[in-house]
Amino acid sequence: MINYPPMKVTGLICSKCGFKNLIGEKYCSECGASLTEQPPKSISQEEETKKDTVTCPRCNYSTDAHKKYCGQCGYPLKSVVKDGQRMPQTSDLIETAKKGYPSSILPAGTTLQDRYKITKLIGQGGMGAIYIADDTRFSNRVCVIKEMLDNFTDFEQRDLAVKNFLREADVLASLHYHGIPEVYDRFSEGNRHYLVMEYINGGDLEQKLEQREEPFNEKNVLNWASQICEILNYLHSQEPPVIYRDMKPANLMLTKEGKIYIVDFGIARFFNPTKKGTMIGTQGYAPPEQYRGLIEPRSDIYALGATMHHLLTGRDPQDEAPFSFPPVRKLNPNISVPAERLIAKSLEKDVSDRYESANDMLKGILKVTSNNPDFVKICPHCNNKVSMTKQFCPYCNEYIASLNIKGSKNNFFEGIFTTQVLLVISGVSVLLNVILIFLLLSK
Repeated sequence: MINYPPMKVTGLICSKCGFKNLIGEKYCSECGASLTEQPPKSISQEEETKKDTVTCPRCNYSTDAHKKYCGQCGYPLKSVVKDGQRMPQTSDLIETAKKGYPSSILPAGTTLQDRYKITKLIGQGGMGAIYIADDTRFSNRVCVIKEMLDNFTDFEQRDLAVKNFLREADVLASLHYHGIPEVYDRFSEGNRHYLVMEYINGGDLEQKLEQREEPFNEKNVLNWASQICEILNYLHSQEPPVIYRDMKPANLMLTKEGKIYIVDFGIARFFNPTKKGTMIGTQGYAPPEQYRGLIEPRSDIYALGATMHHLLTGRDPQDEAPFSFPPVRKLNPNISVPAERLIAKSLEKDVSDRYESANDMLKGILKVTSNNPDFVKICPHCNNKVSMTKQFCPYCNEYIASLNIKGSKNNFFEGIFTTQVLLVISGVSVLLNVILIFLLLSK
C-alpha cells in the first residue's frame, strides 16, 4: 500500500456545486464540472487590482500594477491605458533596463506627462540622459528633455534636493535672453527629474574642435567670446546674480548662423549625494576659488579664458595640471599679441587681477577687434565702437539694438532715424522734427 502525502486545498471553489477542490484537479471531484473553465471568484475591484503585480526593472521588486512608482526604489513604472484599463509597463522598457544602463534609458515612443513623446536619445551619463522629444500639445514642437536621477537613500536629503531643483528650474525659466535656451517646463516622476528646454539646432564647440583636429582661428573665437560676455553680463546682472559655474567648450552650442548658446546650467548636482557641494564645475576650467566654494561673477571670466585658450591652442586643460596655461602664442604663433594678453588677464589666479566684469572683458575684446568691421558698430550716442550683437552700449548705456549701423550710409530710413537721434540729443523741439520729416518725405 502506497502512502501518498496529504493533499492541500487550493481554495478554488467549483461554481456549480460549491465544492472546494484539491491541487492538481482539472475537474470538480464532487460534480465533474471543468475547473479550468471556471470564471474567477467574484471579488471587489480593489482586491482585483491588488492581485496584479509588475516587476520593477531596476530592483526586481514586485509592485502592485496600479502603482505609478516602485515601492522599493521609487522607479517610475511605465504604463499605458488600454480599453480603460491600466496595463503594466512595456516590454521595451524592461528589455532596456536589462541591458545594464544605470538610468534605464527611455525608449523612443515613451510619453512623459501625457505630453512629451521621446523621439531620440542624444546623451547619457551616470546622472541621467538627454532626449529629443515632440511636445504633442504644441503641434509636435521639438524640444530637449534633460533627465536627472537622484541617488539618495535618505528621504530628507532627497526632499531637499528636489526643492532645490524646482527652485533653480524656476530661476532658469525666468531668464529670457538670446543665447540662453528657454525652459518650457519641469516635473518629477519618482526619482527622475526633468527639464524641458528649447531645442538648439547646432553642435557643441568641443565636438567641432575634435572634428577639425586643429585650433579655431582667432576671429571666430573672439566673435564667440563677445557673445558669451554679453550672456554672462545678463546673468550677472540678475538679482541675485546667476553664476554659470561650468563654462567649457562642451557647454557652448554653435548654430549654423554663428550664434552661441550657453547650455547645461548644472542643476543636476542637486541629485548627487557623493559629490562635494563646494566643487561645482569642471577641473581645468574652474578657477582656484571655485575649488574652495568661493564663487563670484569673475569665476565665470576665468572659465571663459580657459575655454578660449583651449579653442585657440587645442590644449585641453582637463589633461593638464590645474591652473597651468602656457602663453597662447607659444602653442599657436598665429594668435595676435593683444588676444594673448586678453586671455592671460582673464586667467589670473587672483580674482582682483582679472577683468572687473563680463562687460569689461567685452570692452577688451572690442579693443582687440576694433579694426574688424564684422565685430563692431558705432554707437550714435557716444561714438564709441560697440559689439554688433550688443543691445545696450557698454559706455553710455543707451539702447542701440535697433540700429543698423552696418550698410549703406545713404539708406533713407536710417538717415531719418540717425537725424532724429541727433536732434533729440541737441534739444531741438518736436515741431522742428516734424518739419524735417515732412521736407525729407517731399523729396
